[in-house]
Amino acid sequence: MYAVLKEAPTTKDIASMHLTHLSHLLEVSSHGHFKKDTATELRILAQKSVGCNDSSISTQITQTIELIELLDSQVHDVESEMELIVNSLASIIMTIPGIGFINGGMILGEIGDIMRFSSPSKVLAFAGLDPTVYQSGNFNASHTKMSKRGSCPLRYALINAAHNVVKNNKTFKDYYDQKISEGKSHYNALGHCAGKLVRIIYKMLTDNVSFNLD
Repeated sequence: MYAVLKEAPTTKDIASMHLTHLSHLLEVSSHGHFKKDTATELRILAQKSVGCNDSSISTQITQTIELIELLDSQVHDVESEMELIVNSLASIIMTIPGIGFINGGMILGEIGDIMRFSSPSKVLAFAGLDPTVYQSGNFNASHTKMSKRGSCPLRYALINAAHNVVKNNKTFKDYYDQKISEGKSHYNALGHCAGKLVRIIYKMLTDNVSFNLD
């Protein structure tokens, strides 16, 4: 739709566009997902629309799309540079199934030298993933509140990585399912998986061993 709106930012522009050109524009920009029937429907909707045709709004639309495309390009450049850096590090944590260069790079960048931490729990605390457990007598809360302190980028990367590892490793999937069966919410269960992942990452980095849960 960016491609269409850049060329035809108003309903009047879309309604007056030649159907063949609109069909080609949609098909090329959507990689074949949208074809002539979609173009026909879109043009009919535009012809019936009472949408605003203010030229100032058209300018805002095209400029906003150009800004989005610029930011997308910059994100792509940063991610490409991250991939080069992570690959050059050849870190052992990249053997964990489901950890890509973005989450892996964020984890390595935020942790730094693993020897700064005397235990996995210190890494969890640094990430703000240590749960605050409320206890009353013999009662243990089934849902724990996640701390908001610590490194936001590390916490974000660990939760994302845990989500991917759950999808790629049976041990983590079983652990996630166990927590869900105990009444934990999706994100609470992911928090537990992230804790398990941190313990594994700590062991891997301190002992320089590849991922292996056998």
